[in-house]
Amino acid sequence: MELTIFLLSMVVSAYLLAFILFIIEFVNTERKHFRWANRFVELGFLVHTLLIFAQTVVIRNVSSDFHLPVTTLGEASGFFAWSLAFIYLILLRQRKSEIFGLVLAPILVLFLIPSFFRFEINPALLKHHHNGYFLIHILSAFFGYACFALSFIAGVLYLNLDRALKRKASFSSYHRFPSLEGLERFIFKTILWGIVLLGFAIISGALWTQNAFGTLILREPKSFASLLTWSVYLVLVYFHEIRERKGRRMVQMSLGAFVLVLFTFLGTSFFQKGLHAGVG
Repeated sequence: MELTIFLLSMVVSAYLLAFILFIIEFVNTERKHFRWANRFVELGFLVHTLLIFAQTVVIRNVSSDFHLPVTTLGEASGFFAWSLAFIYLILLRQRKSEIFGLVLAPILVLFLIPSFFRFEINPALLKHHHNGYFLIHILSAFFGYACFALSFIAGVLYLNLDRALKRKASFSSYHRFPSLEGLERFIFKTILWGIVLLGFAIISGALWTQNAFGTLILREPKSFASLLTWSVYLVLVYFHEIRERKGRRMVQMSLGAFVLVLFTFLGTSFFQKGLHAGVG
């Protein structure tokens, strides 16, 4: 337990230092702080990866099988922070910007805070979690939710930049924002990735429940909420890519759709007691 707390503290410290450097970059014309800020994000991600391995060792003391640390609220919240950092470093590999880092770093810290608190692990929930389909299901779901979260962040930036341009506001750091067109492309690129990943999560989840319980769909709120979320985002991509509906209205609709992600990821866990309880 002491090792996991130590690693968790290192992760939070790295992201906080990155956040401070991103702020310095925003008020400074030089980009050396930006380079260092991203190095601390990468360092935090690497240490967080070590933390996840350490958490799996702790879980093995409860169950002899391999399990991802997503059984309790604290574990699920921390694993989502890791997923966000992973998608950020992969999808933004060629287009990292200080504005994304400035917004993302404190969000990562906020999602890591519940990890400092101890939640009791229910061994009964671990009974079927070592199944290969379940591992694919969890990874795909968390990465999919992370994509939707990044699209939401980009959508908020889009609306702020659009409002500033319409008001012709003078703000020296607006030149650091990506263009409106670039932000819109990124929003729907990450949404498309989210649809693919959440689709894998739904399919692998169905195969898991069929293998473990003899049914394709668990009659739990999160199962139906996931299907609804996937369907709504699919409709958004259809209108944006096929019907070529572009601009502010589509971005606003994507922000509204993110409410379903929050409900699916967090809301359903608060009032259900099935196999998804405590699992994001």
